[in-house]
Amino acid sequence: MENDTRQRQIEDVSKHFFKISQYFLRQWLEEENERLSAKQFILLRALFELKRCTVSELAAEINLSASATTIALNKLVKSGYVHRVRCENDRRVVWVEVAPEIIPYINQLIDRRRQIMEQLLESLTDEELAQFKMCLQKMKMTT
Repeated sequence: MENDTRQRQIEDVSKHFFKISQYFLRQWLEEENERLSAKQFILLRALFELKRCTVSELAAEINLSASATTIALNKLVKSGYVHRVRCENDRRVVWVEVAPEIIPYINQLIDRRRQIMEQLLESLTDEELAQFKMCLQKMKMTT
């Protein structure tokens, strides 16, 4: 009986996470006129945080295969959002980095994401928000 209740609760949590992600993406993508896909935003955000890295390092950071990361990067390079730079010491190594002119746009997206999160969480008290954060931190999210 307890297991059935836990399973129902897990299913409810799953549904809530799905609704939250749908709400977030709908709010964000509508405002951005789908200029970037969610995957491209995740990739750009990770690259923004890492500053400069190899495709393999970026793939590990976002938990994608190197080939899938390369495909996504190709689109971002073509759009001018990302630059590839050969290492001068070892020409076999290729670094990827966010194009400097795109950094203000990424900061704008990050700020908008924060605003959307504030809207989602505004009904929680400070104590509830702290508890929610603690619960999220306790979750096992291994790559």
